[in-house]
Amino acid sequence: MNNIKSLNSSNIFIISAPSGAGKTTLVKSLCSNWAFIKPSISFTTRKKRPTEREGIDYYFISEEEFKQKAEKGEFVEYQNVYGNFYGTSLELITNDIKSGFDVLLEIDYKGMLDVKKKLSEATAIYILPPNMEILKRRLEKRGENDLNEITERVESSKTELQFSKSADYTIINEDFDKAVKQLKRIIISKKLSSVLLSEWADSIPNAQ
Repeated sequence: MNNIKSLNSSNIFIISAPSGAGKTTLVKSLCSNWAFIKPSISFTTRKKRPTEREGIDYYFISEEEFKQKAEKGEFVEYQNVYGNFYGTSLELITNDIKSGFDVLLEIDYKGMLDVKKKLSEATAIYILPPNMEILKRRLEKRGENDLNEITERVESSKTELQFSKSADYTIINEDFDKAVKQLKRIIISKKLSSVLLSEWADSIPNAQ
């Protein structure tokens, strides 16, 4: 994990949220409008859904291959979420940073906590649902889970929401357009701060 200390962590953004809060839709909207920011594609052992594309939504691999990558230290973080593994590749993040992109990690709260421990300057943004009832309705509307799974996810979300205080920013996703604007303001603000700091550092004469 030593390589991770060489990353420009000011250009790494973490988007986290409980299932059904709308983080994936927010991330897709953001990245489709801004070419300078690139989503990190996670590896997962979950089965591919009909609408998902390999290498675009996830890299779908077997559990055996996933564990091999984890043992080799290829993930900056990885989690078991509802029986499926998800991992963020250190190599992919490093390559994107070297290519001049800002990188956006879409991960759960455990992943957010793990990455913040290793990349303290990364910016963590937590997406909140307006309330639990709306969260439940959104999960039902997706039609991807049965009633028992939805109940489990809602109950799990009550615990997850306690960790929103560990993020640098929180956004309540009640009105989608407003949530996107808030997300953009946070990212632009952090980028401007980073640029100004870099210019200030460059202006300091080298010590003789």
